[in-house]
Amino acid sequence: MSLEDPDETQVGRPSAGRATDARRRSRRGLVVAAVVLVLFGSSGSVWWIASQARTPEQRAADAAAPPPSQITAKVSDQQLVERMELTGKVETASRTTITGGRPQGTDRAVVTALPAAAGKSLKAGAVVAEVSGRPVLLLPGRFPAYRDLKAGDKGPDVQQLQRALQPLYGTAVNGTYGPATVEAVRKLYVAAGYEAPAGQGQSTTGGGGSAAGTARTGGAAAAGGTAPRGGAETDGGTGTAPGGGDGNGTQGSGGSGGTGGASTPPAAGPAKPGEVLPAAEVAYVGTLPATVVQVTAAVGDAADKPLLVLGSGGRQVRAVLSADQRTRLRDLPADAVIRFGTGPYEGREGTLGSLDSPSDGKNGDQQGGKSGGQDGAATAGTAGAGPAGTAAGNGGGNGSGAEGGRHEALFVPTGAEAKEGSTQQIAVELRRSPKGSLTVPVSAVWTDLGGSSTVTVTEGGKERNIPVEVLFTHEGLSAVHALDENLAAGQTVVLVRRGSPADSGSEDGSGGTDG
Repeated sequence: MSLEDPDETQVGRPSAGRATDARRRSRRGLVVAAVVLVLFGSSGSVWWIASQARTPEQRAADAAAPPPSQITAKVSDQQLVERMELTGKVETASRTTITGGRPQGTDRAVVTALPAAAGKSLKAGAVVAEVSGRPVLLLPGRFPAYRDLKAGDKGPDVQQLQRALQPLYGTAVNGTYGPATVEAVRKLYVAAGYEAPAGQGQSTTGGGGSAAGTARTGGAAAAGGTAPRGGAETDGGTGTAPGGGDGNGTQGSGGSGGTGGASTPPAAGPAKPGEVLPAAEVAYVGTLPATVVQVTAAVGDAADKPLLVLGSGGRQVRAVLSADQRTRLRDLPADAVIRFGTGPYEGREGTLGSLDSPSDGKNGDQQGGKSGGQDGAATAGTAGAGPAGTAAGNGGGNGSGAEGGRHEALFVPTGAEAKEGSTQQIAVELRRSPKGSLTVPVSAVWTDLGGSSTVTVTEGGKERNIPVEVLFTHEGLSAVHALDENLAAGQTVVLVRRGSPADSGSEDGSGGTDG
């Protein structure tokens, strides 16, 4: 038997009734929402079906072509310019390769010092290298040394030496290796920190090809008998000097290898420093000062090979070209403008120096610019135990034109010199429309089957065709010359028609093609 609280029983019954009422109201809400959705869906379907309905007139209007329309542009009097953009490197106008040789009185030609580092500027009298303890002195000159000089010698090589020494020591240029030249040579060596080689007093040879004595310092001797030809070989390896001798390489009466003219034996006496200038100890460069572009040897190397490369003269910019670019530059008009962009010569103008290609041979196509180096003559240093030599490249190159099938152009800038190896942008003006010509978009020019070209001008809803001569086209624009004076800058020309009966390029329906 259990006892229940009457109050608790009465409270529980009303709570269950309230829950049942809530569930009934929820069901009624869902039903109402469903009905509303059905009504909206039905209304949308009816609207969509109604919107798709079209009368025959409406369908015909929708199928009809759109009204005629045009795309137009303005005529301009701005000159049309076609440019070629190139990138090049700044370099010196002339390259000279210094090749060592074996000094007389030594068994081997060995590089013992390389005082000139890359980028260094060298003046007349500078030591470019030291071979077997003896200096290689730098002097300005048109051709390389080809024999050992001694007191009493005459010839164009003596004149070249005297011209090189004149600014330094006031040496007279008379073509004879006399006392004044001996003294100047002595001073040249002293200034470089070396003792000048000396002869043995009176010379007994007549040809001037050998130094009839022994140098006193550094083991450099000028032994009697036949002397090495010396310097860089020229004229096909005959050893003759440009403009000197009899042109046949004949020897003097003493049997020596000289070709520079007869020598006058000096007066007998003690040997003097400066009486001998070995060809192995002098290197001539066309223009000074010169910059060391590259050092190709190291101390301890054999000296009978290139030691370093010197750059001299003005600056130029070398750019690599495609075959098509080379063809365009070859046909460049004389009044074409060449302007330098980003780089050390930015904003300055220049000229085209030369074009190089594999088919041009050694010197390339010269464009009126004189080649650099030693009068443009490519000379090579002697191999083996010969004296120091120079190999001068033409026009700032290596004397061999373009390498590996590459096409190249050399541009000569104006203004101050820039650093070797700097990157320089070049803009070459290939064509410019003449004054008085007009510029229109390419699509404004209509060309018929006969080759005649016209542009269509539209004014006040009316059109008229104007015959034109197309000068050239570049980057979507055409430079034209109007054959009718009625065409002027600012007028509107038709580019594209849409919706016209014939969709043609002329009001008479003759049509045309987009030129």
